[in-house]
Amino acid sequence: MPQTPDGATTDVDLRARVDEIDTRIHQALMERAELETAIQAAHGSGGVNADFFDPERDADSVRQMVERHQGSLPLAAVEHIWRDMIGACSAAQTRPVIYLDGGAELTEMLDLARFNFGFAAELDPCSDTADVVDAVGLSSEGAIGLVALTDRAELPWWRGLSEAGARVRARLPFVVLDERPADLPALVLARSGSLAETADVAVYDARWSDVLPGRLMDQGIEVLSFFRSANGVDALLAISGELTEEDVRRACAAAGAEPDVLRRVGGYAAPIDADGDADDEFGGEELQR
Repeated sequence: MPQTPDGATTDVDLRARVDEIDTRIHQALMERAELETAIQAAHGSGGVNADFFDPERDADSVRQMVERHQGSLPLAAVEHIWRDMIGACSAAQTRPVIYLDGGAELTEMLDLARFNFGFAAELDPCSDTADVVDAVGLSSEGAIGLVALTDRAELPWWRGLSEAGARVRARLPFVVLDERPADLPALVLARSGSLAETADVAVYDARWSDVLPGRLMDQGIEVLSFFRSANGVDALLAISGELTEEDVRRACAAAGAEPDVLRRVGGYAAPIDADGDADDEFGGEELQR
């Protein structure tokens, strides 16, 4: 590389290297997009349409990205670039729609959608969480919904989740970082051919005619959200996907009371705690580097 008389690399040379790298990145992006198009075409020839959102593959891809990340560029910036690329490639052959929870702050929901799925999808705000569930359940399999997670829900929207309609497929943020952008806790709803029985975390609709058992956390059960009414309490629970429904019933009984209703309504990949601290609230797996 050309240098100044004192042996230092010039600014012009450094900028030339940046231009070369930019060219390689652009070429790699085009190559990746062509491969995604070929994959989707192969799916189509087999009578199967590739979904805009594949939660299992998405989780694996982001895990690999996080594990190999190093250097001064913030991980959140790399994640956003990575997700925007995946979203754009996946949307090349589809017309994806993301239904947004209108009960949450719209600006936060827009940030969440754009950060995690890019700018290729159409965003459709709904009036509330129940409308998101209905919209995803009645739409094509390519549509997804974003529902903000609140401790106390205004209505038990998860009652509308079903095997034939919408169900929980992912939890956001997936990469847990201190002071990260687009950090609104949320669930991703989608339709698919299965309940993702191999998911790290299983999600259940549970209902009690009395009060919510007070020792659920002691049994490894997280209450994602709950709704209290005159008839009792509804709760959306998260627990290890390795447990059977009967195991979950026994855990609830050990916590104080077995639910009157218990049904699995989805599952998701365990979020990554990229800061390296234990994070029970998110059920995150610690990133070892």
